[in-house]
Amino acid sequence: MIERILQFFKDPTAAKLAKGSSIVLFFKVVGALGGYVLLWSLAKTGGEKAVGVYEVAFTLILIGSTVGRWGLDTVLVKELGKGEMDAPPARGLYIHILVRVLLLTTLLSGLIFVLATALTNLFFNETPVGVLRTAALTAVPFTLMLLNAEAYRGIHKPVLFSLNQHGTVYLIMALLLWFLPMEAAGFTAQGSAQFALVLLLGISGIFALASTVHILFLSERKGWRGDSLGGSVMKVATPMLISSALFLVMSWSDTLMLSYFLEEDEVGVYRIVFKIATLITFAQVALNTVVAPMISGMHNGGSNMAALAQKVASMNLVTAGPIFLAIIGLGPFLISLFGVASPWEAYPWLVALALGQLANAFAGPVLNILNMTGYEKSAQNTMLVVATLNIILNAVLIPLMGPQGAALATAITMVGWNGWAGYLVYKYHGIITVPFFAKRSKS
Repeated sequence: MIERILQFFKDPTAAKLAKGSSIVLFFKVVGALGGYVLLWSLAKTGGEKAVGVYEVAFTLILIGSTVGRWGLDTVLVKELGKGEMDAPPARGLYIHILVRVLLLTTLLSGLIFVLATALTNLFFNETPVGVLRTAALTAVPFTLMLLNAEAYRGIHKPVLFSLNQHGTVYLIMALLLWFLPMEAAGFTAQGSAQFALVLLLGISGIFALASTVHILFLSERKGWRGDSLGGSVMKVATPMLISSALFLVMSWSDTLMLSYFLEEDEVGVYRIVFKIATLITFAQVALNTVVAPMISGMHNGGSNMAALAQKVASMNLVTAGPIFLAIIGLGPFLISLFGVASPWEAYPWLVALALGQLANAFAGPVLNILNMTGYEKSAQNTMLVVATLNIILNAVLIPLMGPQGAALATAITMVGWNGWAGYLVYKYHGIITVPFFAKRSKS
C-alpha cells in the first residue's frame, strides 16, 4: 500500500496536485478552525441566536459578492491559467476586471444598505437594522479580497490565494473574539453578531487593499483586449456568474428559507451542523483550486486531462471517505462542542448533509472542467435546473419537517447536480472523475 502511494506521487502531475492542494488545504483547515472558533465565540456570548443572525447577514454579503464579481473572477483564472507557470499577469486584464467588479459591488452594496429595513423585517424578529447595514458595507472589501484571491490562483500562487480567503479572515476574527471580553461587555446576541461583522469589514478591507497593491506590483505593463475569449468579457463571464449564483442559491437558500419560517436560534443550530458536514469537502476544494488553471492550460494546448481526472478521483477517495466516516461516528459529540442543547435532535440533519457533501467530493471538479473548457453554458443550465428544484424542495419540506427538510433538500440537489454535471463531462470529454470508475474513462 505504501509503495503504491509513493509510486502515485512520483508522477509529476500528481506531485504538483499534492503540493499545491496541500498548501491550500493547510490554510483552509487553519481558516476553518478559525470559523469554528468564531461560531463557538458567538454561541458562547449570544447563544444560538447570535450564530443565526450572523449567518443570515453573512449570506447577504455572499450574495452581493457573487453578483458583484459577475463571473469575472472565473474569467480571470481562465485567462491567467493560459500563461506560463511563472508568467506575470497582464496589468490591463487585471485593471479591466477590477474596475468592473468594484463598480458592480458598490452598486449592490448601496442597494442592500437602502433595503436594509425591509430585509431585516423579512428575515428577523428582534434584530436591529444596523446589522444588515454593516453587512452591506462589508460586501465591497470582502468582494475585492476574493477577486484578488482568484488572481493569485490564476498565476499559480496557492499560498497567496489561501491567505486571501475568508477562512484566514475568520481565523483573525476568532483570535480577536477569543481575547476580547464580549461577555463582560454585555453584548446581546444581535450585538455580538454586529461586532463580528464590523471585524469582518475592517480585516477584509486591509486584505483587499494590500493584495490589490501587490498584484499591481507583480503585473506586467501590457494591455489586454480579450481576443482569446472569443467575445466580450461580460458575455463570457455571464454564464459563469449564473452558475456561481445558482450554486450560492443551493448553498444558502436553506438558510434564508429557514430564517423565514423559523426562529434565529434554530437557524443557528442548522448552520453549525452544516459547517461540520462541509469538513468532508475540504480536500476537494483545495484540489479544485489547483486543478482549474491546469485544466485551462491543458485545454489550450495541453493534454492528458483524463489522467489528471483519475488522480483527482484517487485523492478525493482517500481524503473525503475517512472524514465522512468520522463525522457519522462522532456526529452528536461534534455538534455538542458548539453548545447545542440537543445534539441528537440535530444528528439526522448532519447525516443527510454529510451524504450530500460526500457526493460532492466524489464527483470531482466537474463544474470546473465544464467552465474551463468552453462549456460554461452547460454548467449554467445544469445549475439553473437544480437550483430551481432546490428552492421548491426547501419550500415544501421546511414547513413539513423543519431543519431536517432543509437538510434533505440540500442533499438531494447536491447529488443531482453533481451526477448530471459528471455525465456532461463524460459526454463532452470522455472523462470520469468518480473514484473506482475513473480508470474506465474513454481514451
